[in-house]
Amino acid sequence: MKRISLSLLGLCVILLTVNAHSLNAMTRNGDNSISANKIQVSKVSNPILLAQSTYDSELLALTNAERSKAGLPALRFSTKLGQAGQNHAIDMVQKNFFSHTGSNGSQPWDRAKSVGYSYSSIGENIAGGNKTPAETIKQWMASPGHRSNILSSKYTEIGFGYTNSPSYQYKDVWVQVFGNPKP
Repeated sequence: MKRISLSLLGLCVILLTVNAHSLNAMTRNGDNSISANKIQVSKVSNPILLAQSTYDSELLALTNAERSKAGLPALRFSTKLGQAGQNHAIDMVQKNFFSHTGSNGSQPWDRAKSVGYSYSSIGENIAGGNKTPAETIKQWMASPGHRSNILSSKYTEIGFGYTNSPSYQYKDVWVQVFGNPKP
């Protein structure tokens, strides 16, 4: 299955789940028709309730490019760390705050545990106000503490959270969650 996320002017989010075989059949069709049994469409009325960051691959590539410049190995993407980051991004926007401490008092390690991530090390970067992953990575690399997380050799995995809202103080909020799983 292939998941495609589209955001339409911040008004709604449409999630499409497409079976690769069905996608090929539609392409061969050539008439732009879509069968209901080939695509499932669900509408999410609140754009800040995205299931996962739409920028995961770009953030991963940019983070790993910085690590490569420093002679460090690339981080692997972790869906669990991504879920922890996404949950925190949504919490900050919905509750209108900006902190490593969640609205329920949780810390990054608590949020990692809550999604089932068993770790030996956890770290987190947050940023607000940037429109793109490149701007966000640049901001983090200019900050000694954030840079230290990105370039730490103790982490082997990473996940990301992103959401935005016109009513949120920074409009856009970004989260990186770093981890090293327990063996």
